[in-house]
Amino acid sequence: METRRNALIALALAAATAIAFSGVLGNGFVEYDDDLYVTERPEVLAGLDAEGWRWAWTSLQGANWFPLTRLSWMLDAELFGANAAAFHATSLALHVVAVLLLFAALWRLTRHAWPAAFAAGLFALHPLHVESVAWVAARKDVLSGVCFALALWLHERRARGGHPVAWSAALATCLALGLLAKPMLVTLPCVLLLLDYWPLGRLGDDGRFDARCVALALVEKLPLFALVVLVSAVTVVAQREGGALQNLELYPFGMRVEAALDALLRYLGKFLWPVDLAVFYPHLRASVSVWRAGAGLAVLLGVTVLAWRARRSAPQLLVGWAWFVGMLVPVSGLVQVGQAALADRYTYLPLIGLAIAVAWSARAAVVRQPQLATAVGAIGASLLLGLGVLSAAQVRTWRDGESLFRHALAVTDNNGVAHTNLALVLARSGRDAEAAEHLDRAVALSPGSAIAWGLRGESRSVSASLAAAGDFRTAIRLEPRSVRWRTGLGRVLADTDAARAEASLRAALALDSAFAPAHAYLAALLQRQGRDAEAAQHYASALVDTDVLERALGVAAVGRLHGQHAMLLQRMGREREAIAAYESALALGERLPLFVNNLAWLFATGDASWRDPRRAVALAEEAVAAGLDDPGALDTLATALAAAGHEAEARAAARRALARAEATGEARLAASIRRRFPAAVP
Repeated sequence: METRRNALIALALAAATAIAFSGVLGNGFVEYDDDLYVTERPEVLAGLDAEGWRWAWTSLQGANWFPLTRLSWMLDAELFGANAAAFHATSLALHVVAVLLLFAALWRLTRHAWPAAFAAGLFALHPLHVESVAWVAARKDVLSGVCFALALWLHERRARGGHPVAWSAALATCLALGLLAKPMLVTLPCVLLLLDYWPLGRLGDDGRFDARCVALALVEKLPLFALVVLVSAVTVVAQREGGALQNLELYPFGMRVEAALDALLRYLGKFLWPVDLAVFYPHLRASVSVWRAGAGLAVLLGVTVLAWRARRSAPQLLVGWAWFVGMLVPVSGLVQVGQAALADRYTYLPLIGLAIAVAWSARAAVVRQPQLATAVGAIGASLLLGLGVLSAAQVRTWRDGESLFRHALAVTDNNGVAHTNLALVLARSGRDAEAAEHLDRAVALSPGSAIAWGLRGESRSVSASLAAAGDFRTAIRLEPRSVRWRTGLGRVLADTDAARAEASLRAALALDSAFAPAHAYLAALLQRQGRDAEAAQHYASALVDTDVLERALGVAAVGRLHGQHAMLLQRMGREREAIAAYESALALGERLPLFVNNLAWLFATGDASWRDPRRAVALAEEAVAAGLDDPGALDTLATALAAAGHEAEARAAARRALARAEATGEARLAASIRRRFPAAVP
């Protein structure tokens, strides 16, 4: 009977979660970390291979190190390609598994099915958790959530079952996997100590602490703490290398404490009333009000004191509250990472503590007054239904980047990050005027944001190069090690100040010698100056990986680079290489008449090993038909026709070429045509 009941509860939880979050299957990727981690990462899109496996374990990305999460994305790409629905389906499936494991763990820990079901349901359906499920980049949350819930179950087995060594090894493995998915699990050993207090009762009798029991519990968890210390060190290095750790000048410690207390208050508010949720909440910095920080401190101290005093009669309050507060500490802002004040995804695991406190407090009330059972059950079911409806609505805001950031701007104030990212989305869809407005607003709201200045520089680079240069210089001052902004500055200065442009591009390459766009712009600059050998080297370096260039510059621009490289190679006498470069340009759709004509000439006049008169004729005819009706193109056509053995047609084309050359005053070309086609001379 008990097994059947639990199976039905699990089925109901899975179904409710799938229904509430089913909208994610119609969502796409969003231009906010999804591109950084997935859609613009060739290592991920290549699927599971040896090179990608090595990359997943040995490199840092986005100021993070989470190899297991990377491997999960790579598996999706291996199985389904870059299919957004498949990536979302995997995240939803992982969330469902985490929900079911949490229910199983809470039931085993307490043997109370309905409170466990409610706590798992609240974890499953709360709108604060939409971000973790609907955002592909947040895969680390649901993946680590599976490991976390499984670890709770394993800890119960270690405490009550046989073979504690085997269960301990399984638990350590589970924690290691969770940490490899997301470092948020650094607080898991402390959560297990809370469970040792209640409901396992391993720290003493009748709510009292026994020093020997506490010592044994701590010793038991030393291997887990060792794993935590190791991964914490790696995480700090990753965040420092990625520039995510904020310094004390921008975020003094006192400000951080005030912001953390304010965030605690806001998290509790969003737990109780989950509306106006956003992908990014701006850090209030110095504008954190004293009364809000004071209110946060009062709530922290007040609830802690009340929970401590009630620890014997209502131990779930102390455990649930300490769980919530303790798990928030790494993301509280005391060590400020990034620019956000708080984030919905940070509550994914901490909220379980509040769910436990609510669920078992409701059970205690029913135990004291059984007549309340029906009312409590109805209230609980209604709450879960309401949370599911709100979550389904919140899922829709994640359908694409524009929807996501317009919603963020609608529910938050002074959100420079949302303006910046909405501008990126608009610019990519060709709505440059709208994008410019949002970038102006972003710079005004976040004058210390290098990316806002840099993106505005990029948006101005075509129409206002002087203003763009100023934006890039500001971005570089704020982010001196940015290769992107130095490259942008070099690009906009290329036509007005070649020396400074070259210096900026070389500075970018000094920071990242493989940055293809910097090589490309430097090659074009050197080519214009006649420094052919250097230019050829930089073209070759730029075109090593055309995928990177296509993402940065677009397919057409890469095709043009191939064509410019080909012209340079042809001028240097490296004709075989020039042919390959022209072919690459044409394959990318960059069929400029000049490129087509030059390739036709090489096929008509080149070495016998690559000469192809029939192809030369076709290309020359294409160039002339495309509007390149100048004497040089007509001369190429005549030469190609002659090489193909079409003498009469060749003479006719030569006569047209000669007439055009004489009409335009190109005496040297006219003399060359007369010499090569004497029969065409009148």
